Amino acid sequence: MSHTGDSSSFIEEPVSPRVRVRDLERQVLALQYRLNTEQNDAEIQKLSLERELTGIGTKYKQCMEELEKALSDTRYLYDQNGKLEKRLADIESKNESQEELRKIEAKVLELTHALRLKDQAYEELSSEHQSMLARYERKVENLTVEVDGNKSLLSKYEEEIGRHSEKIRSLSQECAKKEDEISVLKASKVVMAHHNYNTEELQELTILNNTLKEQMALSKELERANLEQANELKRLRQKSESQEFLKLENSKLQLKLEQVPAMEQKLEDLQLENVLLQEKLTNWELYKTESSSPQDVIREYQLLKQERLALSDELSKIQIDFSNMKILNDELALERNQLLDLNKKYETSILNLKKLNYEIEQQKLLSFEECKLLRQQLDDLTEIDKNSRNANADRKEFLSLVDNYKNQTEDLTSELIKLNEELLRQSEADENTSRKKRRKSDDLALTYSQRLNELQLKNKDLERKLATSQESTRMLEEKLGKLQLLNEKKIRILQLRNNPYLNDQFVKQKQLNLLKEENSALLKKLDGENEADLVPRSVYERQQFDIKQMEQELFAINKRTTRLKEMFNRKSLEFIDAVNSLLGFKLEFQVGGKVKMIPCFTHDKYLIADLQTNTLKSNLDKVIPGWNNFLEEYVGKKGQLPCFLAKVILTLAENHDQ
Repeated sequence: MSHTGDSSSFIEEPVSPRVRVRDLERQVLALQYRLNTEQNDAEIQKLSLERELTGIGTKYKQCMEELEKALSDTRYLYDQNGKLEKRLADIESKNESQEELRKIEAKVLELTHALRLKDQAYEELSSEHQSMLARYERKVENLTVEVDGNKSLLSKYEEEIGRHSEKIRSLSQECAKKEDEISVLKASKVVMAHHNYNTEELQELTILNNTLKEQMALSKELERANLEQANELKRLRQKSESQEFLKLENSKLQLKLEQVPAMEQKLEDLQLENVLLQEKLTNWELYKTESSSPQDVIREYQLLKQERLALSDELSKIQIDFSNMKILNDELALERNQLLDLNKKYETSILNLKKLNYEIEQQKLLSFEECKLLRQQLDDLTEIDKNSRNANADRKEFLSLVDNYKNQTEDLTSELIKLNEELLRQSEADENTSRKKRRKSDDLALTYSQRLNELQLKNKDLERKLATSQESTRMLEEKLGKLQLLNEKKIRILQLRNNPYLNDQFVKQKQLNLLKEENSALLKKLDGENEADLVPRSVYERQQFDIKQMEQELFAINKRTTRLKEMFNRKSLEFIDAVNSLLGFKLEFQVGGKVKMIPCFTHDKYLIADLQTNTLKSNLDKVIPGWNNFLEEYVGKKGQLPCFLAKVILTLAENHDQ
């Protein structure tokens, strides 16, 4: 028979009965202690699980209530969107003006032709201006190069003059000495006129005379060179004065050139204003021919403006409510997913605890059975010791008792396996029911999310329509304001080729062409009765183009912001790690220009430096002896905060090593 479990603690061959009894008593006590501890742990886990389950149930009810509120708010938003669609349709029906657009288009073509002629004249003037500016710049560059060369020559000549003046001074001193010698010699010649000289003395006198003549000639040449250099220096000074005068003229010209862009900008503004005035003069006749007066147009425009303001206010409020509801819905969805995950984890943990509890109960029963068997064996052992004398018979009885005990343990383990299988089947059935409930709740949430997405798309369409209506009202407002400020002036102007007004006109022309195509498609749609429910292709293409453009811009902006955030986080972490590894301080930047520095040797001590008030706070004075002395010496007297921080690190390192 195989030994299946480790619950029995018998040995195959018994030694003495007393030793066995003691061992069995010890094992019984150990098993009782283990059983009590397991029972206590199981009860504590049950209580904690019951508390967690009650908390999860309350949270789930709150989430369902919030979800119902969100659904009611979305229904309200859907109704408001329907009302706004109707009002926008009324506003679009009022803003139809095809005949005015045709007349404006013809006038725009005439103005573009006139602007082209004026562009040509402006290009000629700009080319002349550029050529004059280039000539002045070339002159200024040549003058600056010449001034630099003259400065270098002047410095060289000054150095040579200094050297020559020193030589002249030395030679003049030597000449004075020689003249003194000559006067002495002349006096000696007069005194000794009647004496006879030797040939050697005569030769020396001749040599001396020759050297004096050479030095006099050299001094004359040096004086001549000095005069020439003085003349050259005068000429260079005159040139430097002329160059300074040219520099002043150059600075004046530079000031004038700096004023040229401002004058050009002013000229462009005047040109734009003149073009607008001319356009309004031509359009004024169109408004005069109509039956309604300008006062009626202004009154109608003011009414439309007030209505537009009211609609924009309502739309802004709806957008804010919608964004809040969207955020709330996302938060509820996240919280619901988290609650579902927690519920799954708790269910699995409950199943595991049930299994453990059942196993503990089975082990408890086994331990009780084991205790009964052990008591029976003790009784049998006492009877055997009293009555029996044959050891072989005792051994056979013990072996039979062991076999019976093994058989009983095997039966109990088989029953334990069956009970575990039944418990697993019941847990699987419970899981299937809970999954069905989850699927139902997930389907409900899916329908709500789809409905919310549809409402978002409709809201986007309404926003686009409102933006187009606002743009048209803005254009009408600008036209009316310019008509009111119209003055009867005729000014000839010059205009840039690619000025902002022309670019705006080209954009308006393109938009006008798109609107014409859309209008023609809508007219075809109205003419064809069978195709009344279809959307024109031009409208769909224009909307798809706008959507793609906005999506690309949003994608680029989000990508750039994420990259910048990642780069900033990575660089900030690298900076903090570098400062921590090199200087021994971990930096934490706080609000109000404060920096918290934590030393690497102590994590509960810190220094806080306020960069705005130049103050320092710390709790290291209890750890570092002589804190005030260090602070006064390095910061107060020397004003060296880095030396003070280095001293702090050194003292902390010494304390850490000790």
